[in-house]
Amino acid sequence: MTNKAKKAATAANTQPAGAAGKTATAATVLHLRVKQGMKFRGARAAWYERLQGYEGKPAAAYLESCKERPPSVPKSGVAEAPQGWLSWFTRHNVVELVPAQ
Repeated sequence: MTNKAKKAATAANTQPAGAAGKTATAATVLHLRVKQGMKFRGARAAWYERLQGYEGKPAAAYLESCKERPPSVPKSGVAEAPQGWLSWFTRHNVVELVPAQ
């Protein structure tokens, strides 16, 4: 799977067909598994705190919540995309996206 496909799947909160042994007809809803006890400062701390409240819940619920009320807004006043923060936490092994059981 290409990076572009992975990003699109994360943004859509689904796993593409054929990924991880899934059938070609079903898209899987991904839930958040958050590593507890991590320490961050500033904006990362605010986004991580919100993320902890969504342990075991669908990633789409977290993204929707952050779109409505971002945990942190930069000085520019323009809220950052929640997908970017979720991607950062995923790349740094703070959160894992797992299929619903």
